[in-house]
Amino acid sequence: MKRRLYICNVLFLALCFNTGIKAMTMTEYIKKYKDCAIEQMLVYNIPASVTLAQGILESRCGNSPLATNANNHFGIKCHDDWVGPYYVYDDDARGEHFRKYTNADESFKDHAEFLKSRPWYTFLFNYARTDYRDWADGLKNAGYATAPDYAEQLISIIEKNHLFDYDTVLQKLNGLGLLYGASPENKEKQALPDYVIVQKGDCIFKIARESGVEVHQLCNYNGITVHGLISPGQKLYLKPRNSISRSQPTDSKHPTQYNKGDVSVLPEKINRGKA
Repeated sequence: MKRRLYICNVLFLALCFNTGIKAMTMTEYIKKYKDCAIEQMLVYNIPASVTLAQGILESRCGNSPLATNANNHFGIKCHDDWVGPYYVYDDDARGEHFRKYTNADESFKDHAEFLKSRPWYTFLFNYARTDYRDWADGLKNAGYATAPDYAEQLISIIEKNHLFDYDTVLQKLNGLGLLYGASPENKEKQALPDYVIVQKGDCIFKIARESGVEVHQLCNYNGITVHGLISPGQKLYLKPRNSISRSQPTDSKHPTQYNKGDVSVLPEKINRGKA
């Protein structure tokens, strides 16, 4: 399986080079999909670092035929319980059916639900979500992939890119942000309201994703950081204060301005180490 997948991905990358299509790098993949991994971690308690590392490895940083043609970032096949669309692809055998998604968000969510629903992965959820090494070993032992060094590959990706920083988002949010049944599906674009009221279970990342506002922008608009506490009932502005109509009430406290680097959740910007 892995040998054939590797050959196909090499051919695909060669095609990208010859046709001028720019292949996504690992850094670009992390930046683009880190919030998907964090959101699924907060819902399903799967380490974001492990999800990102699997996505990087299985999809070749989003450049594999399965990722580009079917938005399938984790190599999940249809199985008997799948009733959605599928993509035909040669893997262990010719003409195998793989799950096809509308977008990458669906793939990340289905990956989490797949692990949660299969009894042979149940033991993984006894591990803390900071135990990325145990999760990596467990995925290999449970048969997620046949490569003998699958766990070592995941751990190497996690440690080289400091992906373990994403596993401690809740601690950095002072414990707020447990999500239940949150959907990462893209919504139809609508006019953005001036602000939202924080509900029980909300966190900075969930509000940013649902509103289509970057995390660093949301923090700047409200004079907070990703480390700060938000509370139910609190008003969070989705736009710069000076762009909101003067006829509408605004808070008297002017937001503190932060540089993007202060609130970014890119691996190279977060404080190192586990919480």
